Amino acid sequence: MTTEEIVQNYQIKLLKIIFKEIDSLIKKKENADINAHKLAQNGNSVRSSAYWKSVGNAEFYIKEIYQKLSALAEIDRLFHWSNHLHQERLKFVSKYPKVMEKYRQTNIAGHQSV
Repeated sequence: MTTEEIVQNYQIKLLKIIFKEIDSLIKKKENADINAHKLAQNGNSVRSSAYWKSVGNAEFYIKEIYQKLSALAEIDRLFHWSNHLHQERLKFVSKYPKVMEKYRQTNIAGHQSV
């Protein structure tokens, strides 16, 4: 069995895992942004390690989100799952509107070199 066949056989499970991970990362990034914003309201806190840790965390989450969006795009390139969102097996995608919005915004699906 080739790698492509394995991925094809398990693509729905893989998509579910990746969607869930991206959703979690989006929430973590939003929380890091909120924390950094709260700390930034006090001019002295901007120089604190807590502020910079929040900023660093947000940047880390962004990087992770884009790596996982690239994985979605690669699976989409191979199997065109985004063209079949109407199918029952992909109904779970509707639970992750922020993930789909990010996927569409980044346009990774159209630019596979990312």
